Order: sequence, then C-alpha cells, then structure tokens
Amino acid sequence: MNKTPEIRLTGLDLIRSCAILFVIAGHFSLNTGFQQAIFEGPSMFIQGTMKFFFGMGVPLFLLLTGYLNSKKELSSRYYRGGFRVAASYLLFSIITVLFRKYALGTEYSWLEWGHKILSFSAIPYGWYIEMWIGLFLLTPFLNILYRHIPNQKQKLVLLGTLFLITALPDWTNRYGLHLVPEFWVNCFPLFFYFAGAYIREYQPSISKIWGGVAIFGFCLLNPLFNTFFVKNHSMIQIAGDPSGIFGSVISILFFLIYYTWNTNCLPAKKMLAGISKSLS
Repeated sequence: MNKTPEIRLTGLDLIRSCAILFVIAGHFSLNTGFQQAIFEGPSMFIQGTMKFFFGMGVPLFLLLTGYLNSKKELSSRYYRGGFRVAASYLLFSIITVLFRKYALGTEYSWLEWGHKILSFSAIPYGWYIEMWIGLFLLTPFLNILYRHIPNQKQKLVLLGTLFLITALPDWTNRYGLHLVPEFWVNCFPLFFYFAGAYIREYQPSISKIWGGVAIFGFCLLNPLFNTFFVKNHSMIQIAGDPSGIFGSVISILFFLIYYTWNTNCLPAKKMLAGISKSLS
C-alpha cells in the first residue's frame, strides 16, 4: 500500500527568507543619505514606500518565534538549544572584532573588546541577540501563561491589550505630546510572540488580495503625507515605527498571507516550474 506523500508547507521558510532580506534592505536605508535627503520626486516616493515595507523584518522573526515555539515546555533539552545561538553570536563577534581591529584599525584593548562582546556592542546590531536571549529564556513561562488563558475570546482581548500598551504610544506620544502611558512599549516582542502563538493555535486566514492591498495602502501613508503636507524637509514618518500600530498590522497581514503557502498549490507549482525552466 502506497503511503500518501507528506505535504511540506514552505510558507514559514518563505517568511523567514523574506525577513532576512527585509532586515538587510531596511538597514541599507539607515546607512545612506535617505534619512537626511529632502523628500521630493518619484525616487524618494518609492524609497519611502519600501522603507516602511522593509521595516517588518524583525516583527516577522518574532511572529515566527511565537508560532514555532509556542509548544515548547520547560526542560533541560529546551535550554540546551540556546547554546547554539550563543555560540554563533560569540563566533561572529570574534570575527567582527578581528576585522574592526586589524582591517578598520579600531583601537580598543582586548579587555575593552571583551566588554563589547558581553554588552552586545561589538556587532553594531547585536541588540537583537540580546533581546532574543531574554525571549528564549522567557518562552517556557510565556507558554504556560498562554495555555492557561481559558478561551479564544479572552486571548484576543489580552492580545489587544498588549497591542495597545506596546503599539499605541508610538502613534500618540510624539512631537512633545504624551497622551497615553508608554512605559511598556519595549515589550513589543511579547505582543508578536503571543500573536504568533495565537496564529498557530487557531490558523486564521485572510484574503490574500485584500491583505496585499492593505499592506500596500499602509506603506503609502508616509510618502503620501510627505508629498501633500511636507515641503523642503526630509521624510517625516507619520506611520510610526515597525512595532507601532501600522507596522504591527502589516507584519501580521504579511504573515497571514504566506504562512500556509505550500509547494503543492497551483501558483507555487507554476512559479517553481518557471524558475526551474529558466535555470535549465
């Protein structure tokens, strides 16, 4: 008797790949003159649209973490898994230190370099590993909390509460205004983690077309606002940060569009067949 072949869902791999590319592309704009350039013309309009789009890189990684780790339980085996990331961070930190010292001529003592590795500042964007370590250690606790929320309605209410205390201040507290409490905004990883856990449990779906339209519309907020209301100024990011209201929404929409994508669906087959034909 022939066994039914197992269907491999590649949506999560696709999201992970996109997140990596988005992080690279997002940091590219941070290290060019885009931030200081006067916002005018089609080129700046396109760059302003893509900058907000690429900002979802880190939120996508956090959603993936919640989706994949929400079933993890407290055990020595779980904690041993963190050593791989710690070892990778240490390896790349040493490579970075050697490059900065001998190729770029950055002058620090070895003691100072050691302190930079421990403070996650030897690598310019080491903050993410520092955040990830905390999230990794908290995961068993977070999963216990999530599992003991009685029903879907209460989970949605508590997710909404997390969204309000982590995302809303980015919209309301700016330009000297302080309209809502913002002490907990740095807990945005918890919102995305629990959102990923919720998606895994209830497997929600959305219209891919309307989801894509909504993402595109939100990404136009910054360039449209600057085109019509700002003159002779660099781009004002009226839509806020990637962990703000609009950034959180487009990240979740993107995740929902692609997380169930698999190589057996017709569009995917056609795309993969086209890639294979072009390479042959």
